[in-house]
Amino acid sequence: MSELADLQRWMADALQRRRAVEKDPALVERARVELTGNDRVRPEEQLEIYREQFWLRHTSCLLEDFEGLAGVIGQQAWERLVEGYLEAHPPKSFTLRDLGKELPAYVEAQTWLDHHELCVDMARVEWCYVEVFDAADSPPLDPMALASIADPDWPQARLELTPALRLLAVSYPVASLRRELRTANGSAVAIPEREPQKLVVYRAKNRNMFHQVLTDTAFALLSALADGLPLEPACERALTEVPEAESTLEASLGEWFQDWANRGFVAAVRVQ
Repeated sequence: MSELADLQRWMADALQRRRAVEKDPALVERARVELTGNDRVRPEEQLEIYREQFWLRHTSCLLEDFEGLAGVIGQQAWERLVEGYLEAHPPKSFTLRDLGKELPAYVEAQTWLDHHELCVDMARVEWCYVEVFDAADSPPLDPMALASIADPDWPQARLELTPALRLLAVSYPVASLRRELRTANGSAVAIPEREPQKLVVYRAKNRNMFHQVLTDTAFALLSALADGLPLEPACERALTEVPEAESTLEASLGEWFQDWANRGFVAAVRVQ
């Protein structure tokens, strides 16, 4: 290993430690070798400033992306959670956008958390918002292209969904709870009862982000379309997942398609 690589590895390890630099004599000694200090701070104090800034910057970034989760568990549990997370998953990307990518899975393993299942749902939906926020744009659906599709071709047409959309099933109404927490201004917000929901999180044409609660059938159909199935096979898969919807699927299909197109869910329709 080169001297530069060794120095970089030592510095990264030092910044990610929870304990203050002054409490580690070996770290103080090496700081005095590697860092210059100045007329205001000693080398170990200089390293401590960097260490504190590492934790402040990264924990504040996680708080920004997972504000709902922090609101559910409270400050003490939040600090324990994110410090453990950053130790288990130190940043590896050049962008802080990716910092919370593994947090939903990490939360799932932290069974000590109060309202644990709700916390897992909240972390999952908040990461969806992160992904949807900076997902690629898609061109608006071309009505002329739709009009040109012949009726016999629709069963094998593929509906391409916008990249700025995520589908997920949750056990608690966490998207609504997240909105309440973000507007509570410090007021107490009640933890909701268990209420399984099927959600779509999406970015609208005005670039604002929203969620919509879907019926089981609509969720199953959108999921099949997201997997790349043509329309008819997608409907068939949805009916295998929600057999009781057979009588309503055909009647609802046109209304759903119009709603999804208006919301920007559908980016294109391809006919092979």
